[in-house]
Amino acid sequence: MKKFGLWSVLVLLVLFVSACGGGSETSGDGISEDGTLTIGKTGLYKTTKGDFEITLDNVKYESGGDGEKALRGTYVVASATVTSRSSTVVKVEDVLAFKIFVDDVVNWNNVTPGKEFSFGSQISGEIKEGDSVTGEIIFDARDSETYTILLGGKTDPNKLEWGLTTDDFQ
Repeated sequence: MKKFGLWSVLVLLVLFVSACGGGSETSGDGISEDGTLTIGKTGLYKTTKGDFEITLDNVKYESGGDGEKALRGTYVVASATVTSRSSTVVKVEDVLAFKIFVDDVVNWNNVTPGKEFSFGSQISGEIKEGDSVTGEIIFDARDSETYTILLGGKTDPNKLEWGLTTDDFQ
């Protein structure tokens, strides 16, 4: 009976430790391959068109200039650096379908790729292996204390997400 009790405790301990193990897998070069990231951390996004290193460099709110009023309340603007590991030339906007969640509710990005604003333009363009492009991912979102920027979904080999609070905004 004592052996059964000891084994039960050991099994529960192993399950507890593995459940608390963390939210992301990180390769030897510090690039996360899955899980929740923070501003400045790089994630590896795998797609059928190739792999891409994605870093959200900073995030800010914008109200827009004349005629640029956000429909949902504010523009959330994330500056991103994308580095291609793909062996083919791809359009950034074709492989990086970012979504933003406001208070855990999806708020699809309705800003057209390449659209220009007084404060910047939506990231777009072609990228080839080894090249990097820095641009902005612009969301029309409602005001909130928390946001999650998500890249990937059910059909993608992996997903990356950046959890943001108002402290993360410039």
